[in-house]
Amino acid sequence: MHRFVARIALGAHLLFVGFTIVGGLLSLVIPWLLMPHIAAAAWGGRMAVTRAACPLSRLEDWGRAGAGRPLLHEEGFVAHYFEGRVYPRRWSRRVEVAVGGVVFTSWLALATR
Repeated sequence: MHRFVARIALGAHLLFVGFTIVGGLLSLVIPWLLMPHIAAAAWGGRMAVTRAACPLSRLEDWGRAGAGRPLLHEEGFVAHYFEGRVYPRRWSRRVEVAVGGVVFTSWLALATR
């Protein structure tokens, strides 16, 4: 059960992060996605700026602990799964700025169409 909860939390996190990054671009094709994307981008931006604990990270940690697995990195989901694996840890702020640029560009495209 714990392992299942951890996997569901991981999947939800991956979907959320992906939607936060490309949801604005998807809104160009599927307009009703704009409002959920704005909410996701606001939440994702808040998490990036404040480094607050995410409820999905807490849920995944609960599942991982119950399954006898190590907990997520102390800085959270992105630090655990992406930093040092997908891109060097020292690029963290650059990647956050690039992601913000993708979101902003998608909103600019939406505003000008």
